[in-house]
Amino acid sequence: MPVKYYAHGRRDQMKVALTFDDGPNPPRTDQVIEILNSYGARGTFFVLGKWVERFPQAFERIIASGHAVGNHSHLHQTHLGDFDRAEAVIGNLLGRPTRYLRAHYFNFFTCLYSPVAMAPGMKIVDADVNPADYAKTDPQAIVQATLNHPALAGGSIIDLHDGTESDDDALRLARSLPMIQALPAIIDGLRAKGFELVSLDEMELIDPIEWQYDGRGNIASAEVRAAIAGLDGS
Repeated sequence: MPVKYYAHGRRDQMKVALTFDDGPNPPRTDQVIEILNSYGARGTFFVLGKWVERFPQAFERIIASGHAVGNHSHLHQTHLGDFDRAEAVIGNLLGRPTRYLRAHYFNFFTCLYSPVAMAPGMKIVDADVNPADYAKTDPQAIVQATLNHPALAGGSIIDLHDGTESDDDALRLARSLPMIQALPAIIDGLRAKGFELVSLDEMELIDPIEWQYDGRGNIASAEVRAAIAGLDGS
């Protein structure tokens, strides 16, 4: 079965989805929730199983605030598709299976050996607007990279980060601060352009893309590289 993923929703509707990766990350995730709630906007949080285990109450606050969640692997290791391990943790607190999954580093090959990722009801979600907020320290640069992104349109999925995969607590707490400072201006700017901010469960995802080996698997383990090479008979 091929891996298929979605990069956007319907282009004829002025809806955009703000998504946040690598949490939950208290208190940073709580700050994001507070901003979203103050604007009456819903977001989608692609969480790591290891952080849900460590910070279950922070995860529960995401749910209690009415936001959507998705599976973003357990450990966020480049070659490891440990979505099933993450799903056991996330689903236990959520009380149901997740509906959305995002491959860490957008390395979709990690989905191939995961029953959770390849389940018929799971939607694997990419993004068409990635401002690389994780690599920026200037909030205004994040605002401009989001609002001026050439792909921004109705149906866009915007990829931001409220946490990090790093176990370094100082980095975990610091990395998302510029994005949090930028978030109100991003929301104001999107609404000024006429967009409605929605979670993924309020957006009709269309035009699934069938993943083709694109070289990103070269940074995987030797075993996974061999398995990927076998997909096309090489």
